[in-house]
Parts: sequence; structure tokens; C-alpha cells
Amino acid sequence: MKPLKPLLAVTLLACVVVPCALVQASPTVDGAADSAAISTKLKQMEKDWGDALLEKDHGVAVVSGLVADDYAGINSKGKMQNKTALLDELKNDTLSSSTIDSTEVHVYGAHIATVCGTSTEAGKGKNGKSFTHHYGWADTWMERDGKWQCIAEAGMILPEK
Repeated sequence: MKPLKPLLAVTLLACVVVPCALVQASPTVDGAADSAAISTKLKQMEKDWGDALLEKDHGVAVVSGLVADDYAGINSKGKMQNKTALLDELKNDTLSSSTIDSTEVHVYGAHIATVCGTSTEAGKGKNGKSFTHHYGWADTWMERDGKWQCIAEAGMILPEK
């Protein structure tokens, strides 16, 4: 299993770097105020996503609105997934808590940004046993037609401290 950790780390990095590299020529954000406003908005959207994980049906609808139809992600088990697979995964989760521990937003232009962070989730697995996991993740957000949506994501379970 250890050889997969470097591969997952490289894949996680690629999910963040590649979209950002593609928009290097995009117009920059006009001033720090705009960048701060984007940062605040995306942090709230990340919080909404985390809160939605605790609500089955309504939560899936919330996340569906936050995620682009052409979303591409890598879940914490290293599996590639599209929007449909992500939403199906959410329907099967049994979380009792989801907390964002830290976030860092990088705005790369007027219409693209990344949010990297850590989260803690607790709940019960399919086997009925309680769990607590700490995650590291990176989301790439793009504004299209005035609406910010997550276009790419990668996450991994962090080792115990």
C-alpha cells in the first residue's frame, strides 16, 4: 500500500496545478479587495459543502449545485470519479460530524481559484464501527456564467498524528 501514497500525492498535486497552469494567461483579479471577496465566497462554499455532508437528500442537492457537471475528482481511496459517482458516494455516507480544520485559498485570476484544506469527519462505516478520519484535500473552483463551481478535487486520508 505504501507505493500508492506517493502516486496519490503526485495525482493530488496534478489536479491542482494543471488547471491553474491552463489559465495563466487569464485576466488577473482587479485588486486585493476582489481577491479577498472571492476567497471569502469560496470559504463559505466549502463550509456549505462540509455541512451538506451531514444531510442525506438535501445535502446531495447542495453538493450537486456546488460541483460542475464536468467535475473530475479523486476520492480519499485514490479512485477517480465524476460528478455522478461523487453524489452516489455522498448518499451512502453515514457521517455524524464534518469539520473544516483549515483552508487556504489561492486566486489565480478573475475566474479560477484553488482551496486547499484539512477536515475531520466522524461517523459509522458499513461494518457499523465508528470512525474518525482526518483528510487533506484540494479543490479547484471556476466561475462560469457568474457561478462558482468545483471543477476538480482530490483528497486523501492523512496519517494519524
